[in-house]
Amino acid sequence: MLLLAMAPMSAKAQMSDHHGKELASHGLGQSYPMASDVSQDPNWQVYGFERDGISYYQVNDLSGRVHLIVGRAGDSYWALPAGDMPVRASVPSRREPVPEGADSAVVYRHQDFSILRYGVGNEAMWSVELP
Repeated sequence: MLLLAMAPMSAKAQMSDHHGKELASHGLGQSYPMASDVSQDPNWQVYGFERDGISYYQVNDLSGRVHLIVGRAGDSYWALPAGDMPVRASVPSRREPVPEGADSAVVYRHQDFSILRYGVGNEAMWSVELP
């Protein structure tokens, strides 16, 4: 009985992004999903989602265009082919070189990883980085 009583709290804890906001369970890929914006950069919107133990972090520009969706299951990270433009993405298991002379911005910081944008002019590369 004690385990059953704790189950709702355990499920709720898994849906937390560690910033005190729950992750949404639907709306991934939408321009303006019904989810909390957890971005640390005012130039970007980051929405967190969770389903079946997998977390997704969607990065939109301020006009609502999807630029990147990062998937995470445990220590594995990947970038989904989302949005209407090709995107360079670097994840811990497949590092891409940072463009020479690129400026960097932390768009989202989680206790386990960060999402950064490296940009030179209109060219950008997204990177999931571990602490």
